[in-house]
Amino acid sequence: MNIKELEKALASYGIEDARAEAFLIIERLFGVSRGSLLINQDKDFSSRELDELLEKRKNRIPLQYIFGEWEFMGKRFYVSRDCLIPQPDTEILVEKALELLKTDGGVWDFSNKNGNKGENAQDNSSVLGKGENDRIIKVADLCTGSGCIGLSLLMYGPLLDMTLMDLSQPALEIAKKNAALHGLTDKCRFILGDIRKDMPKDRFDLIVSNPPYIPTRDIENLPSEVKKEPLLALDGGADGLDLIRFLIGDGLSYLKENGIMLIEFGFDQGDIMNTLLREKCDTGSIKSYEILKDYGGNPRVAVIYA
Repeated sequence: MNIKELEKALASYGIEDARAEAFLIIERLFGVSRGSLLINQDKDFSSRELDELLEKRKNRIPLQYIFGEWEFMGKRFYVSRDCLIPQPDTEILVEKALELLKTDGGVWDFSNKNGNKGENAQDNSSVLGKGENDRIIKVADLCTGSGCIGLSLLMYGPLLDMTLMDLSQPALEIAKKNAALHGLTDKCRFILGDIRKDMPKDRFDLIVSNPPYIPTRDIENLPSEVKKEPLLALDGGADGLDLIRFLIGDGLSYLKENGIMLIEFGFDQGDIMNTLLREKCDTGSIKSYEILKDYGGNPRVAVIYA
């Protein structure tokens, strides 16, 4: 089977970008560069390994689960059907968190000096100014899944005290495996439990979360590959906002004074998120917020200044 035949087979399974995936499969399975493939598109790659992969793709098992790993923030992460597949749009949340953690002297103070309200609150670049010398920032990654968010903050950010929490034991094991992969185990605390009742007594400077946010009624109509991901990490209740409402309600008590929370939500939930967060501003529950857009221009991440 050459690259053209592989593309044709994938397209027959309903794979959306069969050409790009065909190149990726050959690169990953056989170590052949894209340039070489373009020069020699008739080269035969028939093998038992390729046949097994195609059978799995025919059953719409995501390529990420077949490989058992995927890239996020330029780093390799183990994945399995016990956790969500890391997505590029989630990198926006990580990049914003890293931006908030930056300062000249290497110390951080989560103090909101601006008090901005609104969907696109501006001029928050000075939210994190100089604080106490050598203070370690306490961060929690809730609904951590593979751990890609919290572990990326450890890899690219300052010295952090990192807690990773998930309701799923298998998912938490993947997060532990990824921490070990990147030499971060000693810098992490892993907690198995429900964020609504099993949180530690600690309070955090920064909370990041990619919780389940798909409405229950929409689960059945998800793409075949997405339905292979764990239901526990997808189903967000009747309107998809069960855990998000908790996080921006009682969950704010997990933050220290002047703490910050970043939450990913669905591409079509921007209006309701804006409404909910404006109400929180009006009641004084939070000082301000901003909503970031994903690479498709859709509202995707809420940044909440408590």
